[in-house]
Amino acid sequence: MVGLVPNTETRWNDKPFRVGSLYIGGALMGATPAELDKAADVSSYVLELTATAAIPSTVRHVELNHASVVIAATYTVVPNTIMIIKDTSATGTAAHTVTLTGGTFNGTATVATLNARDEFLMVHFDSAGRGQVIANVGSVALS
Repeated sequence: MVGLVPNTETRWNDKPFRVGSLYIGGALMGATPAELDKAADVSSYVLELTATAAIPSTVRHVELNHASVVIAATYTVVPNTIMIIKDTSATGTAAHTVTLTGGTFNGTATVATLNARDEFLMVHFDSAGRGQVIANVGSVALS
């Protein structure tokens, strides 16, 4: 049984619980209201980079967008997530890179190089940060 209830004290199935919390199978899940708000805020999931920068841990979709300047992004892998990386530059000929720390794209590679418009990489990172490429659209180079 799953329940999300307002912030009051009450009883449910003859068991006391704090309303405003998430209960699954009668167990209290430990997310604070701020954590729930952060998880629900999808605006932090997508980022467009137009210059070299670190990709925040909340981002799950990054777009690299500069036609003439190389973007050298870095990303610290968040375990158990899916990351999408896309080149959205007007010409896409600059060799943009995303360099990982704390994980790999495919078991060994830590750098993805995108140098054509609409190249796209989708990767699942497991609990140890080991990536499995789900899709490589175009010819994203992994090294």
